[in-house]
Amino acid sequence: MCASTENVNIPEGFSCEGESNFFDIGDAINLTGSVTGNNNKIVIRNTANSKPRNIQLIMNGDGNEISVQKLGRVKGLIIRVGSNLPANNTFLEISPGFTNEGGNRFLLFNSGNVLKIGRDCLFSKNITIRCGDQPHLLFDRSTGDYLDISEGVFIGNRVWVGEEVYITKRATVPSNCLIGAHSVVTKRFENEYCAIAGNPSKVVRENVEWIRNVSVLEDNSDYKKSFYKYYDGFKAD
Repeated sequence: MCASTENVNIPEGFSCEGESNFFDIGDAINLTGSVTGNNNKIVIRNTANSKPRNIQLIMNGDGNEISVQKLGRVKGLIIRVGSNLPANNTFLEISPGFTNEGGNRFLLFNSGNVLKIGRDCLFSKNITIRCGDQPHLLFDRSTGDYLDISEGVFIGNRVWVGEEVYITKRATVPSNCLIGAHSVVTKRFENEYCAIAGNPSKVVRENVEWIRNVSVLEDNSDYKKSFYKYYDGFKAD
């Protein structure tokens, strides 16, 4: 258990070494892993009456904050903060309604890393968001300047991320976009309602709207009429 001045609620099997670490973990969150450091704040909340959500957290560093609110269906999520070199003052925020299909990795390896994911995002399988390159180091040979500096990774609201997408340390994906499977996102996109794909990724189609599934199509909407016109064309006579 942490020697802490804050309220601590650490699940059985979770390791914590340090002082003044604060935990607020939802009843349906199956949290495994470890925290090594001081003055960290970890808040992971699930929706009411939800099934167990499996999250592994490995944190090494001080003054880090994780804020996950009203987590949706999550089949497996790995969060890494720091590596063999501690990372300090990082910030991870996952807004309500996030769902995934497992194997996602969110890696905040560098001090000061920021990762923000908006509301109602849909992540497929085996997605990696890497906010920094540590423990490896990058320098400018001429000046000696350290180069591995990230201004944050930002995912907007209602973003659909396909299988095995890799998102790098200087990426922005605006709200209502979708990212094609196996894409590598390396830059800051600006426009909403776009399909983004490729390595490196680019906008492949504009003015696109994605819908989570057929059950949420609005009655008598153009979207629903268009879908069933297509779908019914394959029915047997």
